[in-house]
Amino acid sequence: MQAIEKEAFDTLKYIILGIIVAYLLNFSLGKALKTDMPVVAVVSDSMTHDELTPINHYEYLEKNLGFTKEQIDSWPIKNGFLKGDILIVKGTENLKIGDVIVYNIYGQKVPIVHRIIKIDKNYIITKGDHNPIYDPWQPTRIHGKVIGVIPFLGWPKLILVEVLSVISNAILS
Repeated sequence: MQAIEKEAFDTLKYIILGIIVAYLLNFSLGKALKTDMPVVAVVSDSMTHDELTPINHYEYLEKNLGFTKEQIDSWPIKNGFLKGDILIVKGTENLKIGDVIVYNIYGQKVPIVHRIIKIDKNYIITKGDHNPIYDPWQPTRIHGKVIGVIPFLGWPKLILVEVLSVISNAILS
């Protein structure tokens, strides 16, 4: 019985150590990249590029904002990304049209990841590349702009969040 208790204690110890290391890594990356959110898992398909991209992305921006295909293709993160990808985020200095930003809106906990399509003196307008229209809200807190994408690495977090959500809903029911 003591062997089982020791194994359980060792497992718990490594889980706690893993959480501490992850927190310290996130904190260090945040300081280095000048953001409070240096790593983000993509939770929606709003920036996916697929067969609808010519209509929802290029055609929309050409017709409504006068951008050319060449201008749009010169923007960073030009191929979008998928649900489950991990994004590397850098601070908010020098934001410009075409940048993909991570931000929050009032009343929503999960950050949004969309592209800046217009900047005015008092506001920023964003749009998901996969979405047919621009966003009806304004960012209330911008965490930074996306500087890199690591495919698929966010799936463990998404699965864990989904499992915990199902468990908490079952407990509350």
